[in-house]
Amino acid sequence: MSQDLELLVALQETDRQLAECQTKTRLFAAERERIEAEFQRHIAAFTTAQTNLDAVRRRLRDLEIELSQFQAQFAKYTADLQRVRNQREYETAIREIDTAKKSAAQCESKIVEAQAELVALEAEVASYAPDIERRRAETDAALAENGRAEAAYLAEVEIIRHQRREMEAKLSKAWLTNYNRVSKLRGGQALSQVINGTCSACRMRLRPQVHSLVRQGIGIHTCDNCGRILFYRPETEAPASVERASVEKAAAATAEP
Repeated sequence: MSQDLELLVALQETDRQLAECQTKTRLFAAERERIEAEFQRHIAAFTTAQTNLDAVRRRLRDLEIELSQFQAQFAKYTADLQRVRNQREYETAIREIDTAKKSAAQCESKIVEAQAELVALEAEVASYAPDIERRRAETDAALAENGRAEAAYLAEVEIIRHQRREMEAKLSKAWLTNYNRVSKLRGGQALSQVINGTCSACRMRLRPQVHSLVRQGIGIHTCDNCGRILFYRPETEAPASVERASVEKAAAATAEP
């Protein structure tokens, strides 16, 4: 086998490894998502309680603002009462004072309820704290271990990429271009091993002349059917007697009625 062809075979094996590396690299990210999702599942009750607590705090803040507005209205209408000039203005002022007073009282009642709810939720959230801290620490440790494993793996992948670049540098530009083109067209399999006169990728038998040249390692040849670059390894070739027997058996099976 020529040096270029040996390099192409090695390059294809390297690309196969890199394709597997891409899959495994995605698994690291998927594992991180799983770890974090597991943590979120365990703290679902805490998350709900915390969300409710935040909502109550916002509601309490809004109620306190609303109460201050009603109190300001009450003070204003009370002051207006001192300046009334007739019965109609007096009745209007009394009515507005009464409305502001009732609204303030209702708001105060809601504030008391919200404060009680706030105390209960704060206690509930606090009760989760020890378990949350423990689970968060365990989750962070698992994520850190995942990160270390990924970093170590990516270092190995970089070595493989470096080896690939070295192979590319040794290959002729024409054959590297041809390899990349066929690899893209054939899903990453640019080369096909010749076994017993057949392209192992598409199962098409080769022309005798092409088969002979590939066996002798003379030049670089492609399959007439699938276009893949052909290579031959004698150790995988079945003995001629076995090949003939296989052909005869296939012919006999075809001839049977």
